Amino acid sequence: MRGLPLFALLMLGLLGGSFAVTVSDGGYSFSLESVKVLKRLMELQAREMEAKALAGTHFAPYHHPSPGAQLCNNPTLPQEMRPLCMEPQSHELFLRFAALITPLDPCEVCSSPACTGCY
Repeated sequence: MRGLPLFALLMLGLLGGSFAVTVSDGGYSFSLESVKVLKRLMELQAREMEAKALAGTHFAPYHHPSPGAQLCNNPTLPQEMRPLCMEPQSHELFLRFAALITPLDPCEVCSSPACTGCY
């Protein structure tokens, strides 16, 4: 009977790890939570760039880091995604991972308040 609690704890640990969702593209694979964080960071970055454009704040191209470099410099980028920063096409890889968890039709999940109904 002493082994039963240990066995139950071990099984919970094994089952908990088996339900982890990973998102893969090419040779890279990341947890779903990390990709969700990446997507939120990219959305915030796009809003910031849009606000700067509306405010008339423009940077010379050689003074403005690439979108991929901006993400890599962000301290909230998940640690497991840092190896992508070493790739020359890091921004394209970030875009592909964000696209993998984005529904093609926003009404598919009724995420938009403008959505009048899902079919």
